[in-house]
Amino acid sequence: MTANTNIITKKDLFTVFLRGIGYQFSWNYERMQALGYCWTILPVLKKIYKDDPDKLHEAVTRNLEFFNTHPFMAMPIFGITLAMEEGKELRGNIDGNAISAVKVSLMGPLAGIGDSFFWFTLFPICAGIGVSLSAGGSLLGPLVFLLIYNIFNIGTRYYGLILGYKFGNQFVEKISGSGIMQRITEGTTIVGLMVLGVMTATMVSVPLDFVVGSGEQAMTLQAIFDGVMPNLMPLLVTLGAYGLIKKGISTTKVLLLAIALSILGAVVGIF
Repeated sequence: MTANTNIITKKDLFTVFLRGIGYQFSWNYERMQALGYCWTILPVLKKIYKDDPDKLHEAVTRNLEFFNTHPFMAMPIFGITLAMEEGKELRGNIDGNAISAVKVSLMGPLAGIGDSFFWFTLFPICAGIGVSLSAGGSLLGPLVFLLIYNIFNIGTRYYGLILGYKFGNQFVEKISGSGIMQRITEGTTIVGLMVLGVMTATMVSVPLDFVVGSGEQAMTLQAIFDGVMPNLMPLLVTLGAYGLIKKGISTTKVLLLAIALSILGAVVGIF
């Protein structure tokens, strides 16, 4: 893809960079960072699909899907998906499902990298430098901490976006006219489902402490279900919630139902 066929300019990317600094302001428990994600790239989506309102609506809907990753590491995903949106409009060789699949497959690994580097490595180092200066009576302590930390923070965001977009362009260019995209879509979809499976097993808890039997034969419902299949109840609860949402029941009502059942289960001694 040559420079004169690009829709997205450096100015557009800089706009995304600025808007992306606050893209977590609309974080919510339903889709987490999805609303902020879409808002961040919305001006560029409007530019890409300015001649086709239906395609713009489709792109907005696609980018309102569930999204959650480390906030500093989201920019490479912004860049890659914008390049894919651009390629979809210019050449029509990118499927919308592929864009969604790439987002899902990248957000987990980049979240892990961001957490381990920024929260558990860089932050303690920068805080240690700032505290040591402050302990010596210097007013530079908090300033040095903020300066060092945000050099990495802002630098990662900006260059992550630029490199993500460039990589996305090369990615689109290499797969044009081949069957690679279909295989990549299938692969990233599988990875995405694996991520959702892991999240279900680790983030959904259904502690069934009700005891069945007595004496040495006594077993909790949790042990019985785990004997059938570990984490069976979290899976069933997740599938049940998904089924209710698919039937048109709002996520707020599903959440309130889960809270009510949890309270009832605790009162009668099941949980």
